[in-house]
Amino acid sequence: MKILMVITGMKSGGAERVMATLCNELSKRNQVRLLVLKDKETDYEISDRVEFIAGNIKKQNVFQSVNFVKEQIEEWKPNVVLSFMTKTNIIATLAKEKAEVKTKLVIAERANPYNAKFYLKFVRRFLYRKVDGCVFQTELAQEYYSNILNCSSSVIRNPLTPEFKVEQFEGDRAEKIVCTGRLSIEKNQKLLIDSFFLISKKYPQINVEIYGEGPLHNKLQKYINRLGLSKRVKLMGRKDNIQDYIKDAKIFVLPSNSEGMPNALLEAMALGIPSIATDCPIGGPKEIIVNEENGILIPMNNREELAKAIDKIIINEEFSNKISRNARNVINDFETVKVCSEWEKYLKKIADI
Repeated sequence: MKILMVITGMKSGGAERVMATLCNELSKRNQVRLLVLKDKETDYEISDRVEFIAGNIKKQNVFQSVNFVKEQIEEWKPNVVLSFMTKTNIIATLAKEKAEVKTKLVIAERANPYNAKFYLKFVRRFLYRKVDGCVFQTELAQEYYSNILNCSSSVIRNPLTPEFKVEQFEGDRAEKIVCTGRLSIEKNQKLLIDSFFLISKKYPQINVEIYGEGPLHNKLQKYINRLGLSKRVKLMGRKDNIQDYIKDAKIFVLPSNSEGMPNALLEAMALGIPSIATDCPIGGPKEIIVNEENGILIPMNNREELAKAIDKIIINEEFSNKISRNARNVINDFETVKVCSEWEKYLKKIADI
């Protein structure tokens, strides 16, 4: 196949990581061209087999973006276009409709559809009827769009990147709780800080490390200082090869208010870290964690329940070891080649190849 992949940019993010993994794997058997609407900066390795083209479009100019994708469709004549994320999906749909060369379009929805801005909900309700296929991360997301789409759709998991196929940590785990993700409202790191505050005096040997950057950095730091936790809770910033920093952690926490298929949780579990996640929409954590078998699911925004879950892992070593062992099974369930082959099969079906 000739597959034209479209995304806004390739800076740090879950969708961007999945796009890079897909491009690299699919390019082993197909011609792959990756279009980014912004500049060519990337936080992820892109294979030399992938033709990487940037539109260098400023301030997400919709008119320029649509024309850029349209021209690429007409010049390259792909069998199928695969677009990621709502705004880019809208642009790709408009480009497909305008293009003189006919092609098939598959869109991938990655975010909680309920959280989209009103104008995006309005536009996608009409434009998504024109797409040829759609991929979701969870069945809850697929159900949301069931009355909007006029095409077949599929639920496909995120692939783990190969570097997370690592040996399970052996020995005594470090006395730290870790959390990774963008410092933003939907990731809700404040919940972890609040819960740790409840038990911090009980466990003076344990600290918290929060990895990531984002708009709430200064606000979170001030909050940490106000609670008197500045020596116990550290904002670590963004790190390359994050597994090297978290692999020996005692606990991983995903305190989000909204998640698709959370890469951070998958990666922590692949490392065998005993993990806790909120049971948040659109259902990704619930599709990964079997409660108290390979991790712990807790209600959203419940600091007491999160504190109890942390307490249980610290106190009950047998339970902690069990969920750590079982968590490693995500390596098989979300293995790169296996998941990417599902994507390839679906794209071939839509492209009628």
